[in-house]
Amino acid sequence: MSLSFKYRREKFEGKASYFPKIPITLFSKGNGFPTTALLDSGATDIFIPREIAEVLELELKNPEMAHSWTGKFKVWESHVGLIIGKGAQTFRQRLACSVPDKKTDGSEVVLGRSFFRYFEITFNEQNKLTKLTRSFLKKPKIH
Repeated sequence: MSLSFKYRREKFEGKASYFPKIPITLFSKGNGFPTTALLDSGATDIFIPREIAEVLELELKNPEMAHSWTGKFKVWESHVGLIIGKGAQTFRQRLACSVPDKKTDGSEVVLGRSFFRYFEITFNEQNKLTKLTRSFLKKPKIH
């Protein structure tokens, strides 16, 4: 399975920039939430904004401190369902995630390196394209 996505054009600090964001659907307890997610090779984990976690009624446990380039912040452990693609080209998996404690500590879904173990991911900056190729060699352990 291979999926390709064009970078998303957004305003950042007053000018147009392109980001490797992909359309996804998050799900839990019968609730679905279509959104976009930033593919971030600098992030270790998957981060779900508090607002989305509340809509999906995610169970939050084991608070701990996380670190980012902006400093430390409190996160809660949880699990969320993730769907990418359509039809035969669909990836569907329940994944461990972190939910920032404050609503202002994370405004978008971030798919960090814990997500990368499911795919070979290519960032093509010249063509502003991200390619996800499903890796079937090793099945990662789910927490």
